Amino acid sequence: MRQSEPLSSSTFAGAASEVADVPSAVPARRVRAWAIIVIALMLLNLGLAVIYLAVTRDTTRFLTHQLLLPVSTTIFALLGVVVIDHRPGNVIGRLFLLTGTAYAITGLAAGIIVYGSLLPTAISSILMDLALWLDNWVWMPATLLPTTFVFLLFPDGRLPSPRWRPVAWAAGLGLVFVILGLALHPGPVESWLTGSNPYGLGGMEAPLEAVINLGSLLLMIGSVGSILALLLRFHRSRATEREQMKWLAYVGLVIFLLLFISIPVMLGGGLYEPGALDVSIVLTNVVILMIGIAAAIAIVGYRLYDIDVLINRTLVYAVMTGIIVLIYGLVVGAVGVLLEAQGNWWLAFVATGLVAVLFQPIRNRLQRGVNRLLYGQRDEPFEVMVHLGQRLEQTITPDSAYPTIVETVAQAMRLPYVAIQIPQDGRRRTISAYGIPGNELVSYELTHQGEIVGWLQIGHRAPDEALNPADKRLLRNIARQAGTAVHNAQLTVDLQRSRQQIVTGREEERRRLRRDLHDGLGPSLASLLLEARVLRRMIRDDPAAAESLADEMQTDIRATIDDVRRVVNELRPPALDDLGLVSALQVMAAKLGRAGDQASPSLNVQIDAPADLPPLPAAVEVAAYRIVQEGLTNVLHHAQARQAVVRLRVNGDLRVEIWDDGAGFQTRREGSLGLISMRERAAELGGRCEISSSPQSGTLIAATLPLHEDRT
Repeated sequence: MRQSEPLSSSTFAGAASEVADVPSAVPARRVRAWAIIVIALMLLNLGLAVIYLAVTRDTTRFLTHQLLLPVSTTIFALLGVVVIDHRPGNVIGRLFLLTGTAYAITGLAAGIIVYGSLLPTAISSILMDLALWLDNWVWMPATLLPTTFVFLLFPDGRLPSPRWRPVAWAAGLGLVFVILGLALHPGPVESWLTGSNPYGLGGMEAPLEAVINLGSLLLMIGSVGSILALLLRFHRSRATEREQMKWLAYVGLVIFLLLFISIPVMLGGGLYEPGALDVSIVLTNVVILMIGIAAAIAIVGYRLYDIDVLINRTLVYAVMTGIIVLIYGLVVGAVGVLLEAQGNWWLAFVATGLVAVLFQPIRNRLQRGVNRLLYGQRDEPFEVMVHLGQRLEQTITPDSAYPTIVETVAQAMRLPYVAIQIPQDGRRRTISAYGIPGNELVSYELTHQGEIVGWLQIGHRAPDEALNPADKRLLRNIARQAGTAVHNAQLTVDLQRSRQQIVTGREEERRRLRRDLHDGLGPSLASLLLEARVLRRMIRDDPAAAESLADEMQTDIRATIDDVRRVVNELRPPALDDLGLVSALQVMAAKLGRAGDQASPSLNVQIDAPADLPPLPAAVEVAAYRIVQEGLTNVLHHAQARQAVVRLRVNGDLRVEIWDDGAGFQTRREGSLGLISMRERAAELGGRCEISSSPQSGTLIAATLPLHEDRT
């Protein structure tokens, strides 16, 4: 008994506290030694099983107990070694080794029991009692360690948070209490074997039953809590952890299918009838093995296999199998009853033919449904585009178009992350995002009339899972539609910003005018009024002093006139009113040509404009004049040019071109206030300003200014 106590008490009593934190790496020698011991027990068990099979020829007992248990032992021992070798800090590796040990002891006990009758009576009695006692309780850790405790700790060997420690303690203490109760409770054993507990404590039935009931309650709390912890992790998981969680989800799907298939078998007779009991034992071991294998793959090598493909095909063919069985049963059973033709061969023939006819259509429909569940509507591009268009039509504000696009794309295609980026100050700025970005992102350009207006950024569904051609084709189509929507949204935002700037600029201009008039012109006129009163008195009393004061007043009046002229000139270039746009540009060109500097020491500026230039709106004249002024100033100071041409053309709009034969420059350079100013002046009127430049062809600035009043 003492040799078994470490497994049943200290190991499991400390399990709850050990799961709260990641243990230190287990020494490799200890791991290998542990695995060797477990496998040695397995080999001994298998040898006993072979002897039993050779003597008794009982193949059923050999398959359900003597062969399955050694296989489970070996698999869990190897899983534990692999997990600890690849993830030394993950406690799940230790749990797998403990599970393998429990399976080894269970198998050894079962082997002793089934072949014990072949041994001498004295040895057989001792070994049979020990084996019966072990088999009464050691199956508990073999069942609960790879399920309840693995669920609590999967996939990183840690609890979801410290708040889950009570659940871990409940599971650990519950396991210890149940093991102690089963190990010491007198009476019949809780096993497929018959007999009484050879080491039970007589007279302690009531306290031990209370211990078992308390342990069962704690185990129920721990088991339910472990499932809730697993569901919580799956809900919160992202990227890598989500891919790991899918493996247990897949196993859950397969387990459900196995239970669905096996329930009729087990309920066909009594649950403890030999056939049903054998099915339940095999099914339980297979389920536990599947959980262990899936957990190990998820921890160590989840990227080696495409779990989504497994889930996809399992769902499709499992549902197909159920439908085929249902169709066959309905035809053979229901129709046979109605026609009183049971047992006729033609019913089976009709059912088989019906299944063959319906197989492919049903499979195609199921495949589309499963694909939509896993990958969204990537195989239904028309529906996605229509849905996106409908949602965009329902957007109220331009800003809501961005979240509408990313949310629709992410939900329709089951993507973990979708974002829209727009160019700003030479960089990309994320303006709207849905989901959490992973490590692998791919961008699709959003264009409008050949111009890049943004980027659609997509996160892969899983690490190392590239988008397939159907995904890429749909995303390209979405990018085309989204490009127009983003462009329109940006235009609306720019229009609102422009209107705000106009209102702000107007108020600032009014404030400046008020300040100039109040602080400059107002005091000057008041001072002149006082001087005029003094002058009136001085003319009679002191004509010489009056003449001197008149000279001062003349100077003050001239200064006041200059102030008024300055204020007026800031409102609108006076040359436009005095000369007109073309003549004003010619005067400007002549002045700039004479004002050459080191960059352009002798600049020849030509004005190419039609003689019959029609009258232009005032705002268009000012914008054209300022754009040419800014463009020629840049040529003079930076271009190293010898010749510049200003060309004006009217064809529905006013087109203004400034060309020079200079050295050129980078048109996308940041911080060029002059270029920004020209673009803004054109945009304020609903036009555009395009700039192209190269060392070979010089620089061309082309501004298009609408002439219609309703566009200004």
